[in-house]
Amino acid sequence: MPDPQDDLGHERYFVPAGLVRYVYVAAAAAIAPALYLTSRYHYLLFHTVAEVFTIIVAFGIFAVTWNAREFLRNNYLRFIGGAYLFVAGFDLVHAMSYEGMPMFQEYGPNLPTQLWIVARFLESCSLLIAPVFFHRRFRMDIAVGVLAALSVLVCLAIFRWDVFPVCFVPGKGLTAFKIAGEYVICGILFLSIVGLLKHRDRFEPGVLKLVLWSIVITIGSEIMFTFYVGTYDLSNLVGHYLKVLSFYLM
Repeated sequence: MPDPQDDLGHERYFVPAGLVRYVYVAAAAAIAPALYLTSRYHYLLFHTVAEVFTIIVAFGIFAVTWNAREFLRNNYLRFIGGAYLFVAGFDLVHAMSYEGMPMFQEYGPNLPTQLWIVARFLESCSLLIAPVFFHRRFRMDIAVGVLAALSVLVCLAIFRWDVFPVCFVPGKGLTAFKIAGEYVICGILFLSIVGLLKHRDRFEPGVLKLVLWSIVITIGSEIMFTFYVGTYDLSNLVGHYLKVLSFYLM
């Protein structure tokens, strides 16, 4: 419906908030079964689509916060934006190395599982650390540099030095390290919720609600990834559904 005219005499229009929410719900209702049908047709295609979506979102979070870093006063969001660049990077290599993809096949299914646990540790630890910057000076370029250095060390541990713990054994499934790591990540995410609630006054209510729900759903996703034996299992499917939803909310 038309709004009052602007300074140039053009009519302005606004979309009711209720209608926007309806569009979002309708889009989700359409996408969810489409993803399921994709998984039934070709699970590798489903996995790639789900991962590409979250990678694009993560890169988008970084791009927005990086370009707005001089104007964005919320250091929590600035730090999360920088961290999600590297979360996206590890998720990208994870997707490229997944079982059935033509890249990195000499490493077997252990590599994508290692990269998954690295990305989730990076994501959860970033959410835990971020509230610290409410009370400290923060430079996004320095944070990105430190995260880049840590990412290089992790990549060397996996690809060069071969010292990163094994996470998946074909025919046996997840290792004790991988399962324990997922529960540790859930604990870190829970602590990040506590830290976020302590600083709830720093957020607009709508933003706080979205971030909190994103973290809660991420915990659910991580729990799903403690159950699977094969990389195409049902719990793996549900875990990726929840991951897509958590990134969408973020």
